[in-house]
Amino acid sequence: MKRLIGLLLSAALLTGMLAGCASTANSSSQESAPQPGESAVSQWPRTITDAAGNEVVLNEKPERIAILHSTYLEYFFALDTPPVASTGSSTGNAMKAMEAWETMKPYVGTAQMIDLGSARDLNLEAILESNPDVIVTFKGHNGLDKIYAQLQQIAPVVLMDFSASWQEQTRACAEVVGKEQRAEEVIRQTEQVLAQAKEKLSKQTNQTVAIFRSQDKTFVSRATKEHYDIFGITQPEGYPEQFESMSLEAVAKMNPDIIIFQDYIETSQAFVKTQEASTVWQSLDAVKNGRVSYFDDSLNTFGPLATRLMAEKLVQVLEGQ
Repeated sequence: MKRLIGLLLSAALLTGMLAGCASTANSSSQESAPQPGESAVSQWPRTITDAAGNEVVLNEKPERIAILHSTYLEYFFALDTPPVASTGSSTGNAMKAMEAWETMKPYVGTAQMIDLGSARDLNLEAILESNPDVIVTFKGHNGLDKIYAQLQQIAPVVLMDFSASWQEQTRACAEVVGKEQRAEEVIRQTEQVLAQAKEKLSKQTNQTVAIFRSQDKTFVSRATKEHYDIFGITQPEGYPEQFESMSLEAVAKMNPDIIIFQDYIETSQAFVKTQEASTVWQSLDAVKNGRVSYFDDSLNTFGPLATRLMAEKLVQVLEGQ
């Protein structure tokens, strides 16, 4: 198998070299007109310094984008440059994300993608066969260091900073495809939705909100203090400032007014079903008042589309709609 991948990579390199020669021979001194959302000053080739400090040269505008984690699906769709290939998230695959994620519903049927499988088990052969012009994932992607050099032989690799704000990551993705103007539009539109929601949520700060996902038999906090501040909602006393696991008894001490599970909805609902026989669970104010809600796993990307949707859904929940 390793020998086969090596041969395939060598063939890809040779093809790229021949294509490059042909491109040079036929190149024109005139720059093509910018597409909608592109900066008028977009120039190719361009050199990008990615989140890992690597200088990545893009000789031409990438037309075929392969992303190695579905977190970045929404960024490139929002920038009107859907990828040609994508892995799934921690589980599942890219097409499942497209079909199931609420953030991606407006884009269902608008693009065909090659499925690269799971983001936890990167498949070099599948990535090679997708024939990308650029490969995008995030710095620290598990297992990436083992195949990074081989990925570079397939196409330029750009690493994002997953911990950066969604605005910064939107701009970083836009730099890859020359969509800087479109990025600013996406940021402006999202910040406008967020500001409108925050104004409404400012009237509901007396209600405490606990956001969780489940893991085995425990609750896992799914929002940081920064996340609460972004939306202007109130975290219950004792809610962790970073992601932490906790028991039902710990949740009972917080006794939030509203509980939101932000995960695969079927998974969250099954977890809640296992809690229903517990008198501790039944004693929670959120449970007694019927204020347990389920948000889709796609909101955990914390990207522009997820931020926009989260703001709208929080307003609905806190206003009791």
